[in-house]
Amino acid sequence: MLPILLSLALLVSGALVAENPYDVENGLTPSTIAGYAKKAGFPEEVIPEAVRIVLLESKGQPEKLQNDEGPGVGLFQIDLSVHWDLKGEENPMRKWFAQRGVTTRKDAVEWLKDPLNNAETAFRIWEDRKRRQDSPTGWEAWSAYNGGNKPENRQQEDWDLATKAMDDYVASLNIPNEVEMEEEKVEVKDTVTEVVEPKKPTADAMNVPNTYIPRKPEAPMQNMSPRKEQINDIFVKLFASLGRM
Repeated sequence: MLPILLSLALLVSGALVAENPYDVENGLTPSTIAGYAKKAGFPEEVIPEAVRIVLLESKGQPEKLQNDEGPGVGLFQIDLSVHWDLKGEENPMRKWFAQRGVTTRKDAVEWLKDPLNNAETAFRIWEDRKRRQDSPTGWEAWSAYNGGNKPENRQQEDWDLATKAMDDYVASLNIPNEVEMEEEKVEVKDTVTEVVEPKKPTADAMNVPNTYIPRKPEAPMQNMSPRKEQINDIFVKLFASLGRM
């Protein structure tokens, strides 16, 4: 029964995270978004929030542009007005982009349409922001984050869909642990193992022909004296006559 329940649980949870909650064109699934976030370097414990941020920012569309100028680009809607347009020390990301061969704003827009590039950029922004005293989580760099509550600039319906998708993703990760707990509840009965003494080898096991039966050696016959032979004949005849009666 337990394997059946496990299969059903995995099937349901898989269905919940195997589709984009907004059902938009080219929209990535929560599990795929989580995969990019993990590969980019985000720690396991913050990946669920990364899923919600992406869904609220771009609905999971890798090539999503805020507008034709592309201030916000891709999955995490990387804001180029902050992370490209600013000059000097106010913008540490320009050097980071240059190290990856991105030297123009147009190149940056196209480069950030790649989901992994976008996630890696978001991770760098998240790390830099988390070092600041006014940003305890690092997610404060995104307007879609509001300490776990709905931001004022997001619709309730969008928030509900993104939050449910995040919760379903987390639930899909917890299924193996729940199954393990159920298995611990199963009563295990004591079993008695019968000890069987090894049998003596048979004729077959010893590769001895079946017609051969070991016997004790017979004592050698001794010659009888004439007197004993006569007495023996008498007894043989006597027993033979008794057998016919």
